[in-house]
Amino acid sequence: MGKTSQRVEQEELRARMRAVGMSHDEIATEFARRYSYRPRAAHRVAHGWTQAQAAGHINAHAARVGLDPGGAAPLTGPGLCERELWPQPNNRRRPTPQFLALLAEVYGTSIHNLIDLDDREQMPPADLLLISTIRVEGVPASAVGSLARTKAVDVEAPLMTALNRQQFLLAVSISGVAAVTPRQPAAPAVSVNTSRAPAGDDLLADLREAVTVPAEWSADPGVTSAGAFADLEARGRECHNRYQRADYAGAARLLPAVVRGIDTLVADSPAGVDHRAVRRSQAVAYIAAAKLATRTGDHDLAWLAADRGQHAALAADTPVLLATARRQIACVFHDTGRLADAERVALSALDALNRRRGDEDHPDIVSARGALLLLAAMTSVRQGERAQARRRLTAAAEQAGTLGRDDNRLWSAFGPTNVAIHTLTAALTLDDPTEAVAVGEQIDTRLLPPPLVGRRARLHLDLADGHARLGEDAVAAVHILDVARRAPQLLRVDPTARAVLATLLSRARGSIVSVLRDVAEQAGVAA
Repeated sequence: MGKTSQRVEQEELRARMRAVGMSHDEIATEFARRYSYRPRAAHRVAHGWTQAQAAGHINAHAARVGLDPGGAAPLTGPGLCERELWPQPNNRRRPTPQFLALLAEVYGTSIHNLIDLDDREQMPPADLLLISTIRVEGVPASAVGSLARTKAVDVEAPLMTALNRQQFLLAVSISGVAAVTPRQPAAPAVSVNTSRAPAGDDLLADLREAVTVPAEWSADPGVTSAGAFADLEARGRECHNRYQRADYAGAARLLPAVVRGIDTLVADSPAGVDHRAVRRSQAVAYIAAAKLATRTGDHDLAWLAADRGQHAALAADTPVLLATARRQIACVFHDTGRLADAERVALSALDALNRRRGDEDHPDIVSARGALLLLAAMTSVRQGERAQARRRLTAAAEQAGTLGRDDNRLWSAFGPTNVAIHTLTAALTLDDPTEAVAVGEQIDTRLLPPPLVGRRARLHLDLADGHARLGEDAVAAVHILDVARRAPQLLRVDPTARAVLATLLSRARGSIVSVLRDVAEQAGVAA
């Protein structure tokens, strides 16, 4: 059907529905069903307006209510189109809560009628909270800006206000991330075990045995062919993928057999298999093991695995893998408070990459260089060296610019978005939650490659931490719920996640306790 004939059909359908007394909301629902319109487009078409005509009505209303009295920033038809189609690909203009409130006033509908599941899954939790508040309190579009600026709660206040509880529960209901029915009218407070993992839950027992028992003693007869080597290579890559998806248990199940198999091949390479290729795969496997051990707090195992990785990379003559393994050694130093050692190792690896000539702009080299700069920057932050940290973050941003996109070369997750996430984390480390939240609100994690679930969850975890420090517990709780939905295993192993959850539980009352208790119990962190 051509556009003209469809427009005529819609005019006739609209007239029929109006003749039987149907409202614009009902007409929009019918148009969305028949023509697969997004909700904002359906409400516009329900009024019989083109995008240009609707933009004219919106601009006129914005001028009347004082949002754009001089017409300095008029909305165009294409601009409205992008906001109607968001979050579909190639439509980067996310409709803000104030824009949606303005649209609701022009279309004569509720703000919630203008967003659907796709919108709610992609919008920042803070926007969802604000949208719910606009609906509950009947806030006009002209007052949304001041409402957003006054949402902060007194940091010293021990309890959430009734309004914050209402906002929180509404946000939970529209996010679909948890049930909010309280178990009992007066539920007892729940404590949270803030250590990395519950006692007796040794996730890495098999991996620890695989790393510490030499291959010649384990003698796995199943890895004696080139085909077996190809399978081990693929499984080694899958270990990194599982780790980045925050499936730490899945990575822990897969890694022991991969480590044993690769070590056996190193000890006795079958005919037709390149020994350097085997050593490269060994480096990949041990780097994955080091990452997993670091994440779960087993620093002795992490140190051993990272050292094995660097020796394998040296034997394979693969400088970029060597730099990656040395970064993991620096990570162990960083996490255990040996900051001078962390900085020394990171800078040494960075210097080795900088001395290379001929392939210095290869994406693998750029990514490894950028990842080392980010670690060096975080080390400077923890040492209180703000100016040095800023220089290193700037240098990392320049490497991200050279790379030109968010990428995941050698599972580094390096790119502009990851630099921004580290900038947020740096602000939190420097105890500047206001700056951290401001940075976080500008980050669009949709730009990250799909496997980087853990990186996305890290952003929400840091935002939860920032909002909790500001006393904005309702927003912090929504971010924690997002972490629980995206990466529940992260709550089990990350001390920051557990500490934020404990803080929110200690200050929560009423139905919020029930929701957060469910998160704590599902993550296995309730004491």
